[in-house]
Amino acid sequence: MIQLSFFVAAGFVALLAFVLLGLQGPPRMDTDHAALAAVTQMINLEGTSFIRGDLLMDDADYRVLRSNPDLHSVASQMRRDRRELALLWIGTLLGDLKTLRRFRRFLILHGAPTSFHEEWLILRNLFSAIIFLNVLRISVITFGPFAFSRISRRASHPVDVVSGTLAHVLGRIPSASWPDLHRAWMSIAA
Repeated sequence: MIQLSFFVAAGFVALLAFVLLGLQGPPRMDTDHAALAAVTQMINLEGTSFIRGDLLMDDADYRVLRSNPDLHSVASQMRRDRRELALLWIGTLLGDLKTLRRFRRFLILHGAPTSFHEEWLILRNLFSAIIFLNVLRISVITFGPFAFSRISRRASHPVDVVSGTLAHVLGRIPSASWPDLHRAWMSIAA
């Protein structure tokens, strides 16, 4: 019983910490637009490149189909299809986060200067994004793709935040060496 209460207390403290960290918002970094463009050119982020992924979670057409009694079966099939597509998209976004983590490690190994505070921000953003996407995945599995449509429409936002912080790190490397970094990354990523 003591162990169970310890785990419940530890879970509550972790939840409170993540809520407080999430309320702080993204770090205030001036991201160089050239560095952000270079990051998106170097890394193939499949989940964020999915145009209008937020429409997967939009329930307007589902409600229209449900309003017609003759189309209930079509609405049910659409809900199942949207659920599968949403889960695929969330999985792709989680894959993008893994790629961004590998790219951060690559930048550090290739001489990108970074501070402890910045590493903490990157780690916090990455960990928060992973938790958010996994909670979103569980909610889609449990409640369907339309249950938390407002929140789930912003599923790609945490990946954008992490790529922005990595663009800030890349911006510290002279832009003349970016083509060499791109070639080195492509040889590793392939």
